[in-house]
This record gives sequence, structure tokens and C-alpha cells, in this order.
Amino acid sequence: MDSLHQYSTSASHGGPSGEITIRKSLTTSLPLIYPSLKITVIESDEELERVGGLYRDADCYVFDPWTWAGKGWKIRGFVGDVDKVFILDFFGSEKSYTTSGPGGGIPNFDINRNVLTAYPKSKAQKGGDGVGRFLGFYKEERTGGETKKGEGANVVIWGKDPKYYTPNVLTLLRKLNDLDGVVLHSTLPAPANNVLPSGIVTHGHLKPEQWKELLESATHMLGLGDPLLGPSGLDAIEAGCLLVNPIYRIPKRGWMSQHGFIEEYAPEYSCEVDLGDFEQVKECILNQRSPGPKVPEEFRKQQYYARVKDIFDPVLG
Repeated sequence: MDSLHQYSTSASHGGPSGEITIRKSLTTSLPLIYPSLKITVIESDEELERVGGLYRDADCYVFDPWTWAGKGWKIRGFVGDVDKVFILDFFGSEKSYTTSGPGGGIPNFDINRNVLTAYPKSKAQKGGDGVGRFLGFYKEERTGGETKKGEGANVVIWGKDPKYYTPNVLTLLRKLNDLDGVVLHSTLPAPANNVLPSGIVTHGHLKPEQWKELLESATHMLGLGDPLLGPSGLDAIEAGCLLVNPIYRIPKRGWMSQHGFIEEYAPEYSCEVDLGDFEQVKECILNQRSPGPKVPEEFRKQQYYARVKDIFDPVLG
């Protein structure tokens, strides 16, 4: 299994973490389901080039969309049976596995069996390729008593990357920050968080337990339009938050909102808004609340383990 070091490092410092989440769930669950299985994680493309030949007899290979190929955009030379190749493709919309030009791609590769996605397909599917098979990841179900939401609206801004804070987003945040009873919280790290309006509570980069505690005290998570389908949306509803879910005029990879899975599969936790319409956003924050903590059935550990077995039993069972 490959695990590019630079991507993991970026995620640990606030970069996109979805691909890391799906990979972590898999590396944790496979040895529990197949106790005799030995997993080798390769940390860089250079290491894969150097030692890949040692694994010609591996029972299966798990790649990312950009690491299955070697020179000439061809399948790695040490791979024999392509039925043993699985690709963790978060969105399930890569066509290059079979259509990358003369001599390239993966001959006889079944993209609907061996390309593994983070979410089930959009029910609407208004765009995007929609290839692949749903693997997903699992969420540990919450234990303990009720969440402590307090009075008013405590709103966590979903956005750890400065590029999400466009002039229009900053204008929206200023207006929300002026509302009575609304407290905005940001995890945008310093010094980038200097762009935020004064009065927003800045937490900087949080460890997982600190992030969980923040969400447990929040009433809402405010999406900014990106990242698409990030696991933070599921973190929010697991903690009992309502997602203020920006809609798209043009579908992104088949989805009509920032977290289309929550919109379609857990609609009571999603309030869809046009971020350019302040009154819509205000209405969601002041007058709508989550029904309580929830882990969607599709992301519970038991259901996830069942999918892993169904996918990997043909080569590992």
C-alpha cells in the first residue's frame, strides 16, 4: 500500500485530509479482518520505485490515483494480476486507468470493481463520471451524554486553508459576526487567520480531541464551498451540529452542494444555502438546529467492515 509522505504531512498541517482518512480506516481494519495479513506501507514514489519489485507476489496492491502508474503512465512493472490492484479514488471520477493513450492505462482493469470511493454515488448524479465502488471509511460512534451546546449559536467555520477565504466569504463572516447571539469559531492557523474579522474566536490548528471538543460545543458548521465532501462534515453531524451547506450552480463531480452526501442521505442535518444570500445563511443559523448527534449508517464500523470483506475477500479471503 502506498502512502505518499508529502500528502500525509500536508494533511497534518491543515491540508485536505479526506484521502488520508479513507486510507487510515483501511490500514486499521484489514489486519483485524485478515489476521495473517502483513501490510507494507510505502511512503514515497522514490521508495516505491526502489523496492516495489520485492512485492511481485503480493496478495493485493492498494494505490492512489497518481501512484499506480510508472513511466509512460503504465501500470507498475512489478504488478502481475490487475485483479489484485485497488485504487483509492476519493471521488471515483478518474477515467485515465483505461483511456490514457497508446500503451498506457491498465489493460483489462475493472474500474467499477477495483476503484474504491469515499462516498456512495450521488442520488441525483447531475454530472461527474460516477465510476467506482463505495468503500468509504468508518467513524467511531460517539459515547457519553448529551453534547453541551450552550445558549445562542456557536458556529464553527469549515475551512483550514486560506484560499477558501475569498473577499465575498470575508464579507459574509463580518455580517454574521455582527449578529446578536452568534459566535464564530475558526481553526484557520496563524498567521493566515489575521485576515479574519475581529471578534471571531481563533483556535488555530487543533489536535483531533480538541477538534472534537470544539464541535461538541457548537451548534452549526458553516461550509465555505470547499473542500468538497470533506470528512469534517461528518465530524460535525456526529457531534450534533447542523451543517450550513453551500449549494453549487454547476455540479461538482456530480454533487450539488459542498457535502452532497449529507444533503441526500441525512437531510435533517443539512441546511442548503447560497453563500451570496446573507438572509438564507442567517435563517439557517438563527432558526434551525440539528436533531442531535448522528453517525450515518453508511459510516458505522460494522457496515464498513462488511464492505471491506465484500471487496477484498476474492483476493484475501
